[in-house]
Amino acid sequence: MKLLLTLMALLLLDSFPAHAQRTPDLAGIAYEQKQGARLPSKSAFIDADGGDVGIGELLNHAPLLLVLGYFHCEKLCGATRLTLLRAAQKAGLSAGADYLFVAVSIDATENADAARHARDADFAAVAPNGTAEGFYYLTGKPDDIRALAEAVGYRYREGAQPQTFIHPIGAVVVTPSGVVSGYLSAIGSAPGELSKAVQVAAAGDVTARASPALLLCFDFDSTTGQYTFAIIKLIRLGAVVMALVLATMIYREFRKGARA
Repeated sequence: MKLLLTLMALLLLDSFPAHAQRTPDLAGIAYEQKQGARLPSKSAFIDADGGDVGIGELLNHAPLLLVLGYFHCEKLCGATRLTLLRAAQKAGLSAGADYLFVAVSIDATENADAARHARDADFAAVAPNGTAEGFYYLTGKPDDIRALAEAVGYRYREGAQPQTFIHPIGAVVVTPSGVVSGYLSAIGSAPGELSKAVQVAAAGDVTARASPALLLCFDFDSTTGQYTFAIIKLIRLGAVVMALVLATMIYREFRKGARA
């Protein structure tokens, strides 16, 4: 009986994809929510048209919808921006008047061309409401990127492949004075949720903490449109349950045979 169970376990392990055995270390990759923290107003970036933009220049106007990621990402970064833009559009919000959309690359090797390409692709897909002054796609130097990420509790690290990153996805809502108001889980964000977050920030208030169960960008496989590692975990769990069921059935039949 023990030999049979051992063989079953080996067969199940052998059936898993090879890459499923090499899950990256995800410790610390998350949003450490810092409601009430202030953005580093002196941090400077380059916009999609090659102009200089300081974070301080974006304040004292409207709430910021701050999205960190990187523009050449082939996974969830683009989907995050589009989801937020669509939610704002459905909520009747206008960029420039009701909020400022600020997408910042965490990849210091990206330049204005990458930002412009991402902006043009987003606009072609969504055609969001607002003026040109309501949208900012920014790249910057490592120190400025890190300062901004640290201020909002954005924890990420480089991926296994060059110029890739393992990072959380979502958005930070910032008051016009530069204080972190709240956090949004971007994928699946409802227009009402985003609208309420913007209204709270516009009033200068701070929201309650969001759910800590934010998605990680590396979980999403753009080639299949699936959450790869999440599915692998479910497959593993199902395989273990199946093994236990089979083992129980075999054991019962073995006991029946022994009594006979």
